[in-house]
Amino acid sequence: MTLLACLVMVASASACGPAISGGRQSPTAPQSQATSTSTAEVPGRVAIFTPSDGITLSQHTPINKWAALVPELKSALTKEHLSSKRIDAYTSGNLEDQSKELQDYVVNRLSERKTEKTSEPTTLVVAPMTSPDSITRQYGDYISKSLDVDAKDKASSRLVSSLRLAAGAGMHVVLMANQVPGIQPDLFVQLSDARAIGQMQAEKLASKLELDKASKDNPCRIEILLPNRPADASSDASSADTGAEANQAEQDQQEDQNSFPAQAFAGIWQVLGPYFKDGRADSPSGRLQADSTERDWQAVAFDPGKDASATGKELATRLSMNDDAKSHSEVDGILAMNDFIVSGVVSELRDLGYRGSSADVNPEISISGIVGSMAGRQDLHRQRVPKPAQSPANQNASGSQADSSQNTGKTQESTSSDDHTAWPIISGYGAYADNIPQIVDGQQWMTGLEDRLGLAADIAKACVNLNSQGKVPAMDTIQTVNQDGKQLRRLSRPLVAVSASNLKATLIDTGYIKPADAGL
Repeated sequence: MTLLACLVMVASASACGPAISGGRQSPTAPQSQATSTSTAEVPGRVAIFTPSDGITLSQHTPINKWAALVPELKSALTKEHLSSKRIDAYTSGNLEDQSKELQDYVVNRLSERKTEKTSEPTTLVVAPMTSPDSITRQYGDYISKSLDVDAKDKASSRLVSSLRLAAGAGMHVVLMANQVPGIQPDLFVQLSDARAIGQMQAEKLASKLELDKASKDNPCRIEILLPNRPADASSDASSADTGAEANQAEQDQQEDQNSFPAQAFAGIWQVLGPYFKDGRADSPSGRLQADSTERDWQAVAFDPGKDASATGKELATRLSMNDDAKSHSEVDGILAMNDFIVSGVVSELRDLGYRGSSADVNPEISISGIVGSMAGRQDLHRQRVPKPAQSPANQNASGSQADSSQNTGKTQESTSSDDHTAWPIISGYGAYADNIPQIVDGQQWMTGLEDRLGLAADIAKACVNLNSQGKVPAMDTIQTVNQDGKQLRRLSRPLVAVSASNLKATLIDTGYIKPADAGL
């Protein structure tokens, strides 16, 4: 019986050998196992359809680009043992081209199925092409919104019909960033939206400035710069129909509240609103008050123009005191929304004479330890410098303020020089390549971006599972949400906040940037 069992085992091993390792066995068992695992292929195909980035001639662009995500997704799929020959990727410069490419792919796959008389599982990963305005582009390519489907528009109609044809034929559909009305995908990948970007910056700013420790007598001074596209002048045209005017005005107001700047401010005010309400935070420009609400976003909105000069002028106006061009108010934090705006803020603050760095305010890391840490020579040094907590009465009693008329009862913090105003905490988003050195030297405190590698890995697992099991796998990053009365499977990851203390781990170790990009 023992001999018979051994013979059966030998026969089984011989039969399995060619199927796993191509008929050749490795000299050692461990190497054979590694080879069989690495060469085992999962069934199915994956086709990726994304917008093209266009030509970028400078580093003054967000790091969140489709051209960066697609190769990471393809790499993640191969790590899930999907053959690279079964991965197709298409990029399009407009919705017309994207809808044609999607339609052609679906039709060709159906024709191949009829010819080969096989039904190979297929998953389509589609980021529907939209037309973001100049403001939205400042945050990167991955801004989630819904595609506007117009029955008279051939491109959008073709996209919808192609997705329905694919789903009806048993193909799986994964939508990234942008939803398509009337389409129920197997999985929707939620990428960054305006509210999340605003909320993240507000939360990090509140933590860095320690707003919970602030008081009404010693508030933190926060200025919010909200870039906004200027209103269309044609909307002011007169109309003989007053009813139509009223309806149009109501519609415009609703659209304004759903706009990117309005939603971003809603996320900001959800965090900072309570501090303004109880007096622990105030606005140096006076544009936000204790009774302000999230509907007052236009009070801090401005047109950023095409270069940093518009932001500089806006900031100088807000920080000026008593119409004196040489006198500017103290400011503890500036929420600049994205790195394009940050560039204008940093340049203007230098010109206005502000000195110091973010390390001077409740430091989480000493600037002297940043370079050494990134080079792997030492750990980050943590230290805390408490913020002075003096009331106006105590300040006057101690003679710490020489000119109380200009300070309006606010605390004068220590600066790098008695003649200079202290550098504030500045937040942005987009991880622009040319802004990274400013984070290293403390001029910009933080930026943010999508967790690209994490998203690519999650999408790859979902695609492979859809092809092999016919369903979305159970993952911590995938939830079921109710949308318009239907159950939607949604994948999302938290935005990544980057400051000097974690820049190496989040940007350099991940391969998003090189040390030279950070000036190291």
